[in-house]
Amino acid sequence: MYQILKGFFVFLCAFFASVSIAFGQDVGSNTIIRKVVSQQQDEFRASVKDAFIEYLTIMSGNSRVSELPQVAPMVAQADKFLLEFRYEPLADADLEIVSEFEQSQQAKWRLKLQFDHKAVETSLFKAGAPIWPLPRPGLMVWVAHESELGLRGVITQEDAEPLKSQLEGIASGRGIHLTFPVFDEKDQNVLSASALWGFFQEDIELATSRYQLKNSVAVRIYPETEGVWQYSGLMISPNGALPFAGSAESLDMAASNAVSDAINLMSETYSIQVDPNDQRDVVLNVAAVTNYDQLHYLMADINQILMVQDVRPLSLRRNDIQLKLKILGDEQLLKLMLANKPYLLETIKVDDQPVVTSDRFTNEREQISPVTTESVGVSTAMVDENSTEEKIEVMTQEGDQNQGAVQNQESVQNLDSVKDDVAVQNEDSVQSEGSVQNNDAGTESVAQSNVISLYYQYQNIQLTPDVSAEESSEENQLLIEE
Repeated sequence: MYQILKGFFVFLCAFFASVSIAFGQDVGSNTIIRKVVSQQQDEFRASVKDAFIEYLTIMSGNSRVSELPQVAPMVAQADKFLLEFRYEPLADADLEIVSEFEQSQQAKWRLKLQFDHKAVETSLFKAGAPIWPLPRPGLMVWVAHESELGLRGVITQEDAEPLKSQLEGIASGRGIHLTFPVFDEKDQNVLSASALWGFFQEDIELATSRYQLKNSVAVRIYPETEGVWQYSGLMISPNGALPFAGSAESLDMAASNAVSDAINLMSETYSIQVDPNDQRDVVLNVAAVTNYDQLHYLMADINQILMVQDVRPLSLRRNDIQLKLKILGDEQLLKLMLANKPYLLETIKVDDQPVVTSDRFTNEREQISPVTTESVGVSTAMVDENSTEEKIEVMTQEGDQNQGAVQNQESVQNLDSVKDDVAVQNEDSVQSEGSVQNNDAGTESVAQSNVISLYYQYQNIQLTPDVSAEESSEENQLLIEE
């Protein structure tokens, strides 16, 4: 029993330390580069605003996110999200003439602007603005175009023309990988050029399946009058098909706008957006957690889910762990986030026993499946308040740089009839701006009626170790030996 208590205490200390570090890390690139003429304040402020809008576009995947009313205050205070910046002189080969008529407008500096990813992400999320998590799904692109002479063609993988590279650049700036068709005989047997031009959806989906992608866009571009090119498209995703259309001054601009519009529609399908006032508690039950490394990884990784505001251990029984999550949004959205965790297998509770509902989540790591009304694994746990079980007392002490340590005592009643209860005391001082904050003061009982519970089973797969050998050598054992 002593080894169990000692191991759990070491785990808690390591967990809170890892959360403090993890919250300071960035996801993806948070640096935007601008070429500028001078280092004057007016140009600097304009560059910061433009770069911040570009960064918001990258995070949301939507080129119009900065136009949303709830995002406008963030754009107006873009400099508050700036971590650091620096100027680097451009080499002679990189010099650019901003204006052909004014040599004084020659760009001479490269301005690197680094934004606070976590602060931007949190502000967007709490404002109810859309955020598209990484990794993002790929997009199959079928572009048919007609020249001014009436000749039609399709952009393929073999094309070396600048237009293909231009479209790939637009997509990569939004975190999307484009796939162009080979459009060989095998493709054309399924999707003819005329069927593509006519947006035959079933043919397009069948042809796309060859490339193992679930999202595709079909685009046709043609000249209407001199200097005016029309484009129309059909964005096809697992949720259905959405049409769009527009015009531009050239073929290249029309193709670029079409791809940008398609990605905007994708972002509306896959992005996360919640009501900032919608907060609730969820109990996460995870079975088959066999050692402290797995428990450490589980809690630290769950903490990185954007909608999760707080994670606390509730109970420990044999190899089963029970966590209390405070989330923004509902449990269905949380299930979608958990579906992207390959080490968790969803189960449901039947007669007090977890039952596996599928061999493994069928989602690919590249995308989050849409919400369906047939979701499983969510139940309402009715807690017996007259249970004769003893309580597990968890003493937690947290501190910060400006205030003394604050001790919060939580009295937790185990929801699963624990045979051998343990008392664990953990005193831990956390001094990090990004660490998990305890929003509950005083004594709180989590034995509530109508507590939403989710059930999962831990899959023993190879994970990146985040506990040192010294810490895990003695504690890497069964949580509770049979």
